[in-house]
Amino acid sequence: MNTDIKPKVMQAAVLYEVNQPLKVVDLELPELEFGQVLVKVLFSGVCRSQVMEARGGRGEDPWLPHLLGHEGSGIVIAVGEGVTKVAPDDEVILGWLKGDGHDAPGARYRNGGQLINSGRVTTFSNYSIVSESRVVIKPDDLPFDEAILYGCALPTGAGMALNEMAPSVDASVLVIGLGGIGLSALMALKALGVKNIIAVDVSDEKLEMAKHMGSSHCLNATDEGFVERVYEITTNGVDYCIESAGRVSTIELGFSLINKNSVFQQSSWVFL
Repeated sequence: MNTDIKPKVMQAAVLYEVNQPLKVVDLELPELEFGQVLVKVLFSGVCRSQVMEARGGRGEDPWLPHLLGHEGSGIVIAVGEGVTKVAPDDEVILGWLKGDGHDAPGARYRNGGQLINSGRVTTFSNYSIVSESRVVIKPDDLPFDEAILYGCALPTGAGMALNEMAPSVDASVLVIGLGGIGLSALMALKALGVKNIIAVDVSDEKLEMAKHMGSSHCLNATDEGFVERVYEITTNGVDYCIESAGRVSTIELGFSLINKNSVFQQSSWVFL
């Protein structure tokens, strides 16, 4: 890629009003500030938390209009002063987790005379100005479309299982919601050797996938007697719960199914 040619305009999906469709508009690309990186975005994921934000689930939004998206992959076009972590032509992963490098502020774009806000990383656009702390070098053998999973789903789901929970192989773990985060957590639990993994979803297709990945039990939450089945498997409830459906009802369900007298640390981890 010829990175000597820096674009002046980008296309982005902008949230102007909550509960309204995003609008794809042209935005003027500002000059890079200290610690910022310009990336040509090739792929972007869509996290449930971004959907929730667009629907007003985070409450009043003082930053409207603004960009969205916090997981993606692409190629570095240019870097601002002070950036040493990446260089033009580097293939990178963009993610919401703060890493090494300068924690530069989000860029501010313009659409005509209107100011458009953004955070330290956004990915719903063909180009994006992101903080150096939100990019990492992509391994050469990792395809761009798969690399986006390392921007949110894998580090969130697997990271909670590996770094926060770290359960014993004899613990029982309930995973509610088998999207990218839930399945990432399930894979990490399997890698840790946890024997009793109970996967829960409303999709038989996802449950079949969880079974293929090594879940010891797969339960459809819509089936009659689902809760009783959990207690049949665990006697007094599970030792841990990873909730990744992001609903009040499933969060409450997760807490209710934890064994309050477990010999293990009782915890319920919530993902949105």
